[in-house]
Amino acid sequence: MNHGAHFMAAIAYVWNERKQVKTPVRNKVIPVASEEQLLLVELVRSVSAMRTETVMHTVKEVLKQPPAIAKDKKHLSLEVCMLQFFYAYVQRIPVSSLVDSWPSLLALLKDSVQLGLPAPGQFLILGVLNEFILKNPNLESKKDQRELQDVTHKVVEAIGTIAGSSLEQTTWLRRNLEVKPSPQIVVDGSSLEADVEDLMLTVMEASSFTPSVYSVHALTLLAEVLAHLLDMVFYSDEKEKVIPLLVNIMHYVVPYLRNHSAHNAPSYRACIQLLSSLSGYQYTRRAWKKEAFDLFMDHTFFQMDSSCVSHWRAIIDHLMTHDKTTFRDLMTRVAVAQSSSLSLFTNRDAELEQRAMLLKRLAFTIYSSEVDQYQKYLPDIQGKITEMAPVL
Repeated sequence: MNHGAHFMAAIAYVWNERKQVKTPVRNKVIPVASEEQLLLVELVRSVSAMRTETVMHTVKEVLKQPPAIAKDKKHLSLEVCMLQFFYAYVQRIPVSSLVDSWPSLLALLKDSVQLGLPAPGQFLILGVLNEFILKNPNLESKKDQRELQDVTHKVVEAIGTIAGSSLEQTTWLRRNLEVKPSPQIVVDGSSLEADVEDLMLTVMEASSFTPSVYSVHALTLLAEVLAHLLDMVFYSDEKEKVIPLLVNIMHYVVPYLRNHSAHNAPSYRACIQLLSSLSGYQYTRRAWKKEAFDLFMDHTFFQMDSSCVSHWRAIIDHLMTHDKTTFRDLMTRVAVAQSSSLSLFTNRDAELEQRAMLLKRLAFTIYSSEVDQYQKYLPDIQGKITEMAPVL
């Protein structure tokens, strides 16, 4: 098709002009297309010369070399608009067309990872990849499957880097991370890139720290798609390949979960949803078990929004039931707290606080479990409560 790139660039421009003024779902990372925008999808699908492979190839050209188009300040970058259109396009084409066009889609995904697209564009790349997996979870060729795994790894790593953009190193010698003491901006996905500049100026006037705009959205998107995506892309005999990637993601997630400040609340909520979704798959356990147990035992554990409790219940249930040792480790800690009273140098108030803390966690563990799940441990549990009650 002659001038295909300019045609698709024009589609992307009009796409932004036809967006909804008000989005019904707030804080949606990938915006829902309006009815007028969907007409553009049907328009492109109706052009006989624009076969699926042609559309993918042309979108790739626009992303690599966007044609110059006059736009006002509130216009999203052409690349983001193009990917919003393409995401809606992928959702609405037949599965057979998508499967047959896999080589073209793979080339588009590979190139997009290397282009350094704006963060909203990278979110859409993950969305497109997820749509492909939902429609076609199995590729016949082992080579195709390996390439799918490779591009999935790269896309998820890129989103993970954005997710960690509200973190900073505690010292230059160690890789420990902590949350930046700055507001975390949350805006609607449909106007994410367009509204960012004004929001950052407002926040930076009141703070000496540079806020991160996209980290919460990256964490939210990972919470929505990551666990299922990896489970579908990596077959049962390949699950070990996922662990290094998840360890890297957890490196970004844990610092947010350690921070219970009000300004970190959006990230905390997104991270706890992500950890909850990952914990439902037993093969992921090695990537999060130690960190989740340490967070559970931290003295600030219960300082959370009420909306996070259900996610923590799921995590603790998976943590304690996926093997036979974790609950015993918790019971052992309670026993250690009792025996610590023999120490001549123990601070009495600190000892009482520690015992109360451990009993609270034991109670929360039982609360998070199925009915009668720990019935066989009931004599031990009653014994520990009885021993501690006079002291507490």
